[in-house]
Amino acid sequence: MWNLHIPGVPTSKGPGSRLTHVFLRSRRTNALFGHISVRHFYYYSNQHLSNVTTDFEQNENLQKSSKLNVQFDPNYKHITFAHPSKSKIALVDEDTKNVLKSVAKSTLACHPQTNGQNLPFGVKSKMSSGGRFESSVLQRAFEGQKLTLKQLCAPYLALTKPNLTFLIMLSSICSYALAPHSTNIAEFIYLTIGTLLSSGSANAINMGREPGFDKMMIRTQARPVVRGAVTPREAYAFASVTGLLGCGILYYGVNPTVAILGLLNIVLYSWIYTSLKRVSILNTWVGAVVGAIPPLMGWAACSSLSDPGAWCLALLLYAWQFPHFNSLSHNIRDEYKRAGYVMTAFENPKLNARVALRYSLFMFPICYGLCYYNVTDPFFMFDSSILNGWMAYMSFKFWWQQRINHSSKVIAAGGPSNEAIALANQYAKKTFWSSIWQLPVVLVLAMLHKKGQWDRSFHSDDRSLTA
Repeated sequence: MWNLHIPGVPTSKGPGSRLTHVFLRSRRTNALFGHISVRHFYYYSNQHLSNVTTDFEQNENLQKSSKLNVQFDPNYKHITFAHPSKSKIALVDEDTKNVLKSVAKSTLACHPQTNGQNLPFGVKSKMSSGGRFESSVLQRAFEGQKLTLKQLCAPYLALTKPNLTFLIMLSSICSYALAPHSTNIAEFIYLTIGTLLSSGSANAINMGREPGFDKMMIRTQARPVVRGAVTPREAYAFASVTGLLGCGILYYGVNPTVAILGLLNIVLYSWIYTSLKRVSILNTWVGAVVGAIPPLMGWAACSSLSDPGAWCLALLLYAWQFPHFNSLSHNIRDEYKRAGYVMTAFENPKLNARVALRYSLFMFPICYGLCYYNVTDPFFMFDSSILNGWMAYMSFKFWWQQRINHSSKVIAAGGPSNEAIALANQYAKKTFWSSIWQLPVVLVLAMLHKKGQWDRSFHSDDRSLTA
């Protein structure tokens, strides 16, 4: 049996991997391959060339069989590779490397290729720049290796997913600014710091739980736990410290309600959502709930959650995540599938686009609700409708194309054409970018149109005229 082990790629026992036997036919197999020492070959995956190690072992059934099994982990299709008869020396010294290279290229060509033209943003492998660490930065520091402060802190900062954490904090403080009783600067600072720490804790747990899955996706294979810069145990310890600090700051600096919401979000994201990603497409809906909690935290910091305005803001963040994430996951669905995640984008493509459209349209009544419940003035309905209409139109085009591509008539005819698939990818990309602009602009408009925001200016003008 030839067993090809590829560093950084899970074995056949890992999640999401499949075992394929590739048969190399030879006329003379008796005593042809004895134990061969470790050799280096090349492995082609996603157009990246890297060294791998092969280990050849004696197969007891080798002399009785006219086939040699070559195991590649993971693989996704079966192929047959014809092998010419050669002498033992020729096979080992001249042809083995070429045979393995050819088989690897053919077998692993089934790995989904990331087409940069279909992605809404650039996705590149970052492993070449950093490589994998033999030990974590903390272990190396304890061993006496001199490390800069940046080298020590950078992996732990990356654990928090700083971009995502910043967006969560932003949605929380925007809600705080829109609440009717937001006047305490100290409370605002505590809310900001506590939200950042709580979000960072949830993200650190998420990374600590998923290194085996993250290393199969190009966009996540440079994460610190995957590269070995931080061990899973260290990630959990870091998450415990930041989580306790964050919830403690929210409890003592803001109020217990906000602290409970922060703790709930840590549990929902790092345990329930993270576990559901490998079980059911419902993970997307649970993830949307996670995104809806930070606005409630911001509102609860200074006002009552019995106010309908708080729930309108939570619904705004909840609904936004479907056109945003569903369009994003559509263009990287192969990566999710290869990593073993269960996503609507490949489980039910029509539903994926339909849900994106449904919640894009839901943005209109949510924004009207903010006006109705006196969170904003009536003019906000008109401003927000422009942005909501743009995102809804892009979502409609995405849904319509997916409806055509996956109709029974098209499927019966052999499936959609390359042009139709490219068109769906293009509409998904446009939907994604419309969502990127829609949410922050709508939140800024809501703050500009906050009920009573301009009353002081207008009243001062009235008083000067009457004087």
